[in-house]
Amino acid sequence: MRVLFLGMGGQFTRIVLERLLATGVDVCGLLLSGPELRPLLPEPSPSADPFNLSLIDSFVEANALHLAWEAGIPVHASGPLAAPELSAHIRQLAPDVACVACFDRIIPARVLALPGHGFLNVHPSRLPDFRGPEPLFWQFRAGVNPVGVTVHWMDAGLDTGDIAAQTAVSLPDGISGGGADGLCAAAGGDLLAAVLAQLAEGSAERRAQPTGGSYQPSPGAGDFALDTGWGARRAFNFMRGTGEWGMAYSIKVGDQEWRLSTALSWEPGVTDGRRPEISGDLLRLPLADGWLAAVLDR
Repeated sequence: MRVLFLGMGGQFTRIVLERLLATGVDVCGLLLSGPELRPLLPEPSPSADPFNLSLIDSFVEANALHLAWEAGIPVHASGPLAAPELSAHIRQLAPDVACVACFDRIIPARVLALPGHGFLNVHPSRLPDFRGPEPLFWQFRAGVNPVGVTVHWMDAGLDTGDIAAQTAVSLPDGISGGGADGLCAAAGGDLLAAVLAQLAEGSAERRAQPTGGSYQPSPGAGDFALDTGWGARRAFNFMRGTGEWGMAYSIKVGDQEWRLSTALSWEPGVTDGRRPEISGDLLRLPLADGWLAAVLDR
């Protein structure tokens, strides 16, 4: 099975690709989202030996681009997805299937039809729930744990294609968004490798998504608001899991509104009739089933 891989420069793409390469998947090309179709080549490092080239500087964090260079996989920026040049490039690579892990553009139907087996996408939720560009944010906000990971066939809709496989990923309390992203990428990469093996054997599953589900767009400032009806653990994990967004978390208790920056801890307890406790920049908030300790946003 020749696999064309599509993604971006973040860790989700890198980890999924890393898991595929570790299992011996034949990746024939890497397409990274970019404004124009062009090859992405490593720059030679200065060296007395012109044949001794370092592909990755020690201070650069490796991403999918570096993994592909090290593995000898040709890498291109994608350019406009509707351009005939991109379709010609994909035909030249002759992939049996294309795999996507964190790609920021809608792929046209005529491109989806180019590989013989179509496109597979790794999505960090249990579809049909939490479709959209930021599924981990919304799962943190909803207090979902374990979260889900789905490998699905891509169609013209947004995360609506038939399901190939799904798994659950348990998140420890206080995990960061990047940490959760990494766990889901590792689980998704392993799941995708298993689906590709099944596809090669002719046994890959393909079942329609259940009716219903949900779609959420990218979050806005109002989506970082907390609710006193939430449990303290849910509020703590939401703040810790989305802290990398750099947004303030607002919450209204009676006639007082607070703005928080960082969650420090949570503890269960009876909070009926209790008021927030403040000490300098620290706030201890009574929520539905316990206390949330957080830093005030000044």
